[in-house]
Amino acid sequence: MSIGTYGSLGSAVSEWLGRNGDTDIAGRIDDIIALHEQRMYYGAAEVPGVMPQMPPLRIREMETVNASFSITAATVAQPSGFLELIEATLNSASQPMDIVHEAVIESYNTQSLGGCKLMAVSGTNFRFKDTPTSDSLTLRYFQKLTTPSASNTSNAITTGFPSLYLNGCLMQAAIYTGDWESAQRYGALYVSEVSGLN
Repeated sequence: MSIGTYGSLGSAVSEWLGRNGDTDIAGRIDDIIALHEQRMYYGAAEVPGVMPQMPPLRIREMETVNASFSITAATVAQPSGFLELIEATLNSASQPMDIVHEAVIESYNTQSLGGCKLMAVSGTNFRFKDTPTSDSLTLRYFQKLTTPSASNTSNAITTGFPSLYLNGCLMQAAIYTGDWESAQRYGALYVSEVSGLN
């Protein structure tokens, strides 16, 4: 069975858990995928004796470049789907930005650095020190991919690494059904795959 698309993934989860035709699992497949993607993109801490630590997935297929990200204020909303900043360059000066913790920006208070040189990730925003009145950045960052659904049936991960979605969704479905032994087994397989791909 192919598991590279939304429809086949939903069927495979039920079949691999030995619950073929289970309408309960089929009716929850969107929730199962959403909860799997939360772990896939953000990772999860270890639950001692229950689940291993799960690192977030960071692979080339998730990298993107925005060559004209506008900055006109000290705080600017991140691009849609943003996960993790790799690098940023101030376009007007062809100058790499120093990516710092926002406490570093706070520490300068009103002191000027003589140009926009510092930026920090702050929740769902970026913060800047000495913001220009009008400039742009070239950003390189990791972003979420389109979630598989009935209308968007696949993405680069379901196509290139379908077992990652399968094992992650099997783990989540097993948690949903209370089958902790299967959840642990599929969780271990999932962690192994993420670590290998990273």
